[in-house]
Amino acid sequence: MKKSLLLTAVMIFFLSGAAHAALTFGVIPLEDKQIMEAKFTPLAGYLSRELGEPVTLRVGDNYEAIEAALVSGELAFAYIGPVGAVKVNAQKKTVIPIVKVVKKGSPFYKSYVVAPKDSSLASVADLKGKVFAFGDKGSTSSYLVPRYLLAKQGVTLDALGNHLLTGSHSNVVRAVLDGKAAAGGIKESVALKNKDALKFLAISKPIPNFPICANIEALGKEKAKTLQKLLETLPADAPEMKSINTKYDGFARATIGDYRIIQAIMKQQ
Repeated sequence: MKKSLLLTAVMIFFLSGAAHAALTFGVIPLEDKQIMEAKFTPLAGYLSRELGEPVTLRVGDNYEAIEAALVSGELAFAYIGPVGAVKVNAQKKTVIPIVKVVKKGSPFYKSYVVAPKDSSLASVADLKGKVFAFGDKGSTSSYLVPRYLLAKQGVTLDALGNHLLTGSHSNVVRAVLDGKAAAGGIKESVALKNKDALKFLAISKPIPNFPICANIEALGKEKAKTLQKLLETLPADAPEMKSINTKYDGFARATIGDYRIIQAIMKQQ
């Protein structure tokens, strides 16, 4: 009898623990990890309250780690780059974008090729033989699109003197301003934030903005729909939104079809 009661108690404990297991929300390291944690912690707290269960935040050491964890189901959902959305969906069709960022009224952003303000470089074509700084290899606006912008002007990776993988957009800016690279590729908001110190050698066409992708198997269809609605209806002036970026207006519903242009560029490289 005692053994039976003990077994029942253990089962209740584990079932209770499973019911309250935390959902893990992944975030790629666009900037230093501490900065990204500070930006996204309020949103994780909001989702935890609204979903009625713990949501823990994990900022990855690199883009690939977050993408792999999302595909495996270790992460239930994640804020990743447009390239990441294409990659994870190609690996597992049930990992899909559910919302994308809206910034200044637009669900698009741009990639910039930048150099120091006092640089003698006049165009991307002048980068042959020079050192170029990229962010993370999985980044859309600090790797994929800058490579595309360079290639359009005949500047392949082989034509560069060298290239660096710095790990983040902020590290690209540091490398350029510290003289470790003649130029680099970064996203629009980082370029504009540093416009007084940088010159713009090239600006891309609009790129579909950053998505939050969900692993539907890990999250469950109903919970994924609830999460999507919570994100879609988060007001533009909500502190959880402004913590991420003061210029973000919110999130709009997204599908993998929104990222076809990214698939097309990836096929060219």
